[in-house]
Amino acid sequence: MSYTLRQLGYAVAVTDSGSITGAAKRIGVSQPAISAALKHLESEFGISIFVRQPAHRIDLTPAGQRFISTARRLLEDAREFENEARGLGREIEGTIEVGCFLPTAPFIMPLILRPLRDKYPGITVNLHEAHLDELNEMLKGGTIEVALMYDQQPDRQVQFEPLIEAPPYVLLSAKDPLAKQAAISLATLAESDMVLLDLPVTQQYFQSLFYASGQRPALSFRPKSYEMVRSLVATGIGFSLLIMRPISNQAYDGTRLVCRPIADPIPYPHYGLAMAKQYLPSAVVTAFTDECRRILKHEKAAAKFFVQGPGSKG
Repeated sequence: MSYTLRQLGYAVAVTDSGSITGAAKRIGVSQPAISAALKHLESEFGISIFVRQPAHRIDLTPAGQRFISTARRLLEDAREFENEARGLGREIEGTIEVGCFLPTAPFIMPLILRPLRDKYPGITVNLHEAHLDELNEMLKGGTIEVALMYDQQPDRQVQFEPLIEAPPYVLLSAKDPLAKQAAISLATLAESDMVLLDLPVTQQYFQSLFYASGQRPALSFRPKSYEMVRSLVATGIGFSLLIMRPISNQAYDGTRLVCRPIADPIPYPHYGLAMAKQYLPSAVVTAFTDECRRILKHEKAAAKFFVQGPGSKG
């Protein structure tokens, strides 16, 4: 193009001032330079932008009114572009307090922290691992700014944004006869002993799946960690229900485990971002949550940790 944003700026300044003289004083440019710019624009676009009036006043022609209106939008877009482009060179820096549901932290946080560190080396993440009810209280109390968690413990003062559908699955020893089935019903599981992950809310959710179908699980052990659940199930003393699974199909002693979907139609929880309502996120928090959305929702980087059930969307 043979015109410049500066020339357009001169034309807008003349419009706002009502004269070349007024525009020259306003923007600190000589009158001949402005006159030359206006002449160039009218020649370039083949229109008369201004009508010269007595006493050095200048009015817009009908075509000039449309031209100046378009020029204003273009100049505004150019300013926004410049501001955003300059912002790209300013590194986002600061500390963010992040909560994560305790059993899921080893799965989820490395997926987020590695690319976050590469993209925003000036961001420091302080990680708080906790249970669902504790995370809600920490969000409301301001101890943490954002949490990655399940929606199994809704709180009216906490807003939740789902990122992943999270179907539960059946964990079995590879030697268990049920391991030969492609999917296992809750009624069938109720006939076996259950190793229950005994965490607040979590254990209630798993048991509620049985209760909703009129079943009652026979509880054998109630460990409080994924590692202990997997080790006990590997001995063949029973099954367990979990949501996320490690890539390895072995327990600590090398015994092989298998994962099977639940055959029954059951409600699936969701995993996602939680923040206190009315909380206004800082640039650091926004950068973190944007990365979570990109990695977990759009790139589906955590899909390998979930067993897709019959009714799941993933």
